[in-house]
Amino acid sequence: MKTLLLPVFSFCLLAAAGAAPACAQSEVLKVDWEVSKLAGQGRAAYVPVTELRASPDLKFTDRVRAVITLRNPDVKTVEGLVLRYSLRLRLLRNGDAESKAFWGVPFRVEEVRVSRITPASEKQVQVMRFELAEQLHKLSGSGFYPTAIKIEVMLCPRQGDVPDSMLRESELEILKP
Repeated sequence: MKTLLLPVFSFCLLAAAGAAPACAQSEVLKVDWEVSKLAGQGRAAYVPVTELRASPDLKFTDRVRAVITLRNPDVKTVEGLVLRYSLRLRLLRNGDAESKAFWGVPFRVEEVRVSRITPASEKQVQVMRFELAEQLHKLSGSGFYPTAIKIEVMLCPRQGDVPDSMLRESELEILKP
């Protein structure tokens, strides 16, 4: 009787321990940058970019957006995700060496809600509210100009999440026109 109960008892313990497997964590895979330029009376379609041309001395009419790719590796749909992001500029004083550039404090911090990501799939989220033209205007006449813009993205943490896959940063170099 003891020999029969031990394997059954062991199986029940293993089954109970594995009854609630940990859910796979949603991930921020990558961040891409896109720009839409003014074209006559309308706007051109957004196109991927690796650098931006802008200056505080000139009116900035382009629209910049970040396309954040999220992935749900789980077999269940993930709902109610909150994506937080911040934007900051790397600034350089006129006449200084490039090595003296520094990151300013974030000028925009916001949240975007992602309603759902279906099982084993990816979803792209577009972040469009950058207010970059306003930031460039504030820099005009200051003696500083931007050399890059950075977005820091984070999925709102959930129980059991690992920080490495819920955080991403991406920089877009800003060149003088």
